Amino acid sequence: HPTYHLQGPDHAERAIADLAGLINRIWGSPSRTTVTREPVIITWTDTTVTWGGWGVPADGGNPTSVIALASPGDPDLGDYDARYETTNRPCEWLWGPGTPAEARDWLQSNPPPGDQAETIDRLFLLRYHDSLLWLPQKPATAAAAATDGTWYLLRADWPIPAFNHQRRVLSGYIDPEPGPSHEPDGECPACPTETICSGSLPDMLSQAARLGADITPRPVPDIRVTMSHTPRCNRIRADGWDIPPGA
Repeated sequence: HPTYHLQGPDHAERAIADLAGLINRIWGSPSRTTVTREPVIITWTDTTVTWGGWGVPADGGNPTSVIALASPGDPDLGDYDARYETTNRPCEWLWGPGTPAEARDWLQSNPPPGDQAETIDRLFLLRYHDSLLWLPQKPATAAAAATDGTWYLLRADWPIPAFNHQRRVLSGYIDPEPGPSHEPDGECPACPTETICSGSLPDMLSQAARLGADITPRPVPDIRVTMSHTPRCNRIRADGWDIPPGA
């Protein structure tokens, strides 16, 4: 790791499993890099978030619920955002927001099937406008978004590293540690990210479609876990970046 950071054992397990899948691909074996997903109720208050069951956060309050097609064991669901990609394992908004009781009623009346989703070589769209770089979005979600600004089409396994790559490129940030720099085009020598192209949203969507992405506009509600520590955007400066108010 370039810098020290502390995470849980579940993150270590997932990183080891992902690495094993990539090694399998190098040697011609199945990667087993798909994740099984099922409808998951995510419920939160201002101070607590739970998911994967019918429960309500223990501290009460005024809980809000959404239903997502996700991996129930994904530790990143505590930072769930319907509009932006904040979870390393892919998930899809299905319903909400509403109360926990409404979520249970909807799921019992409309039980959607589970599926399997690929976890590597995913396509992300990132918007840069008025010095703000926004978190990655799925092409279908971006297709229903505002069209202004410059959009970047990236291929990566995880959304947050893709975001980190792009903000380093835009800011010209130079890592104090020796090593290759983040490149604005093609496969990056400093991180597992590939910049495919950049331009207007319609052009990026056309390119994403040629690469096999679903670009059918899919509007989703403007909802995220209240206590999430993941800002939706960073303000890019000449010497780095910061978090603008309200992000």
